[in-house]
Amino acid sequence: MSSRRTLILVGAIVVGVIAALLIYNYVQGIEDRANNNAKLADVYVAKSDIKRGTPGEQASSSKQIDKAQIPQQFRPATAITTTDQLAKKVALFDIPANSVIVEGMFVDPASSQITFRERLKNPTHVALSIMTDAVHGVGGFLVPGDEVNIMVFQDVSDQMKAGAAPSDYVQKQLARYLYQKVQLLAVGTSTVLAPGETVDPASAQTQNSGILTLNVPPEAALWIAQAQQQGPMYLSLVGKDYVPHAMPPTPAFSKTLPGEDPGALTPYGPSGNTDQ
Repeated sequence: MSSRRTLILVGAIVVGVIAALLIYNYVQGIEDRANNNAKLADVYVAKSDIKRGTPGEQASSSKQIDKAQIPQQFRPATAITTTDQLAKKVALFDIPANSVIVEGMFVDPASSQITFRERLKNPTHVALSIMTDAVHGVGGFLVPGDEVNIMVFQDVSDQMKAGAAPSDYVQKQLARYLYQKVQLLAVGTSTVLAPGETVDPASAQTQNSGILTLNVPPEAALWIAQAQQQGPMYLSLVGKDYVPHAMPPTPAFSKTLPGEDPGALTPYGPSGNTDQ
């Protein structure tokens, strides 16, 4: 009885293997018919979206571009045959995933120069330049891509200070925030680098000229230009995760200064700077 069961089991396995082979041959036949038994050709394909300006070597080494096979009849005549053809070149435009890489998609960097206007990613924004100095401009440490708060100053009239007591600290000007978290598009002639761009060593050695170019909406440009005409503006550099929040102006006169207030004492509160 045991031998009979063994024979049945072996027979079932054999039948299963034969069925699997028949199914494989059937599917393979369908694929062959679908391709009309076409010969396959090697091509290089974008495995993911490739941004304009991406260096060819980078796209190849990161496997953004890799080898694939397509029917010979669909292979473009200008398809590249080796990734060596991408050496020292950058993507001329955004290349969508699954695109066959052909000659002309990657070009010499000099042929893909980005105009300053193209650095304005938002089509509703404008570029506006202001003049500053080391004291008002964070010591000259600002670089393209940084974000700053802009402070302006308002003269306080004698009428506003008329009610001040002799012991009050009286401000001649009030400091107010004009805007917060304003992006710097350029510092001097240095700009935010686009993908594939590198710093020109000659320009990198150029000192900050004190001219800052901002990326702002047109209505904000009006406010900033007006404030620049009225006098120097102070800039304060903000951190990457800084969250703008409404802040009132400094008071015209005050009986106590922050360093005399037990609830303040330091710029960081009574406990001092705890982020060190």
